[in-house]
Amino acid sequence: MLNGSSVAGDSPDRISESLEQALSAQGWHVHRMDVHSARIRPCLACSACAFRRPGQCVLVDDGQEIPRLLAQADLFAFVSAVRFGGYPAAAKRALERTLPVVHPCFTRYHGEMHHKLRYPRRPFMLFVGWLPRADDAARCLYSRLAERNALNYQTDHKALVVEGQLEQDVLQRELTEVLGSLEGHL
Repeated sequence: MLNGSSVAGDSPDRISESLEQALSAQGWHVHRMDVHSARIRPCLACSACAFRRPGQCVLVDDGQEIPRLLAQADLFAFVSAVRFGGYPAAAKRALERTLPVVHPCFTRYHGEMHHKLRYPRRPFMLFVGWLPRADDAARCLYSRLAERNALNYQTDHKALVVEGQLEQDVLQRELTEVLGSLEGHL
């Protein structure tokens, strides 16, 4: 799980905690990385992970762990706030560090050109976004962005947008329902 919260204790952080509890209750082993406390530098787009050090980022920081976790996962959960329909800067920076799992060559996937994947495993991707209040446009943009990100990794996905301040038991129930809907995909 990649917890893209900006600070410990904010809404995305609480959602990550609830998701981790729900996954653990269903028997999943969860490895959680908290963006707000990890040292993750921005991707340099240097292509070293494609050519010089295939599959491995040249930046030495906590972000080096992200591609390995993605390549070994059955489920890759990404939790963040929703900013203008997308991801906040720190969460986007962490997600971009998954690039070493793609190969520099291209292939056709669902009628579009996409990078080949470097590794055979394609984890199901679960995107959970948080909005402080209902915003239909932002929710639609976030869902579309999650869909396109999953398409780049040639995998199935589910996007959920949580709005407002939910009580812990309501949030837990909602996350458990989403996980239950994934049964046939995992």
